Amino acid sequence: MTVDCIAPPPLSQGDKVIITAPAGRIAPAKIDRAAAYLQGLGYRVEIMPHARGEWHMFSGTDEQRLADLQQAMDDPECRMLLMARGGYGLVRIIDRLDLRGFLSHPKWVVGFSDITHLHARLQGLNFQSIHGPMTAAFENPEESGVRPLLELLSGKRPSLRLPTHPLNRPGKARGKLIGGNLAILASLLGSPDEPETDGNLLFLEDVGEYLYRLDRMLHSLKRARKLDRLAGLIVGGLSEMKDGDPGMGTSAEMLFWQIVDEFDFPICFGFPAGHLPFNQPLILGAEVELSIAEQEVTLSYL
Repeated sequence: MTVDCIAPPPLSQGDKVIITAPAGRIAPAKIDRAAAYLQGLGYRVEIMPHARGEWHMFSGTDEQRLADLQQAMDDPECRMLLMARGGYGLVRIIDRLDLRGFLSHPKWVVGFSDITHLHARLQGLNFQSIHGPMTAAFENPEESGVRPLLELLSGKRPSLRLPTHPLNRPGKARGKLIGGNLAILASLLGSPDEPETDGNLLFLEDVGEYLYRLDRMLHSLKRARKLDRLAGLIVGGLSEMKDGDPGMGTSAEMLFWQIVDEFDFPICFGFPAGHLPFNQPLILGAEVELSIAEQEVTLSYL
């Protein structure tokens, strides 16, 4: 039986927001810009001690990043936890993260890319979270997805409409929206956070991958039977894909088609979410309806 995921409380002016960097390092100016913007909207903003730090490719040592993330997840006043950046690093600390404080005081977790690790953990605990813009997006909030993020955080659930894509497979599907970064999801197979796809709508995006690696990850999902009983598939940004020499002889989109052609679920290509200039925020764990027609695609929260 499918269990509905719990939505943390919506945000209001005066609520506390925490910014932390549990993975890759980021320019401090980007964190400060995001903090100033959120403060201007009336939120109380706290920046974790090591969010602006540097330790090789990370924002801090594993212990420092874990301590920051643990403190933020435990904070009973925090209503939204904004991840500074993805990159790489959550896998090194997530198994030591204690979520008992979060369970007592749920808050919205916002981020994407490497943050897919945390999204998967939260959906496994039946909580909703937001796959959406991080601090770099606040440099251009009107055009990067920050505005629709704030709408979702305030409790609004507008339907999303976009033009159809020539590779789409028409149809309608209902189910729980899950997913995130393809590379991370493929790496979760066989782990405690392996995604449950049966009856759900799967969203996938990725950036900077060689096509043969993309092909391998998609085959891994298929071989793990993660596509067998899928309700629908939403393909987001496939940004900066690379090919070898000799190459795969096809495009990233067609690699998807080669994998899913034998199934009959609806498929939406070109969804504007992921490593894109505009990153449409999505509530993972929410019940949604996907409608793919000849002229328009609609995604509605139920």
